[in-house]
Amino acid sequence: MLIIIKPSTKKNHKKMCEWLYKECEKRQMQLDVFTTTGDFAADCVAITMLAEDHQRVVVVGGDGTLHLAVNALISNSCSLALLPQGTGNDFARGFACKISDWQASVFSQYEEAIDIGQVNNRYFINVAGVGFDAHVVKALQQHPTQSAFGYSFAAFKHLLSFKPTMLTGLLADQAIAQTNLITVFANHRYFGGGLAVAPKAQLNSGVVECYAMPARGWRANLYCLIRLLLGNHQTIDGLIYKRVASAAITSVGQPIEADGELIGETPAKITVHPQALRFCIPMQGNKKAPNR
Repeated sequence: MLIIIKPSTKKNHKKMCEWLYKECEKRQMQLDVFTTTGDFAADCVAITMLAEDHQRVVVVGGDGTLHLAVNALISNSCSLALLPQGTGNDFARGFACKISDWQASVFSQYEEAIDIGQVNNRYFINVAGVGFDAHVVKALQQHPTQSAFGYSFAAFKHLLSFKPTMLTGLLADQAIAQTNLITVFANHRYFGGGLAVAPKAQLNSGVVECYAMPARGWRANLYCLIRLLLGNHQTIDGLIYKRVASAAITSVGQPIEADGELIGETPAKITVHPQALRFCIPMQGNKKAPNR
């Protein structure tokens, strides 16, 4: 087993690591521990090399650490388990499981092949987005938040400074050309610290859920943001909803985020790799967690 840990001073994080080490010792499991450095490219190469000698990789961290692991393991045969210890834990939130369920999944033999999305040369397991969400992620890189609520607060704070631009491209067979507030490609349900942006998303559907939300002045943008916060954004006027296996954004210079990480700018090509990664699905009691 290879354990990937993002350094943290939080007590819960420390307790989780101690629990994992003790459980591995009880089971007499051979393990290696990799501590992330913050250098994505270097960490990705190092994890890829280490993982060649392991059957399972366990991430102790949040969406960003999970994102790193996915990019390192996409061509590897390892299975991936998660102990959610991040700020937002949006990917884990989609399973509606207790931490004890996630702990059990680390040593479970139950694995499920799930889809993985790709934006240009980066892979994502949860949600990728172009526009305001990436604008907020960029702002949070300079002033990190310590809670999931912090994303929502930052969104309202930075709404006035956001300058929407025209987004053009192709969503499957439909051309798009509109001033862009948020355009997301969702492999799972939540993003932004608990916003249910894609309630219909499934991890093994072979497609991602695309929501393209137009920008129409700061008052209308605020209204859209509030509806997104409340989870009833699906009927916003002008919203484009598509289930796509591929898409292309041709407009230039809009920031892109994936799994809460700023990864570059448009233009962008989005694709889906069906059943590309074996993931340890948590169980609720004796039932498989909802793969929504």
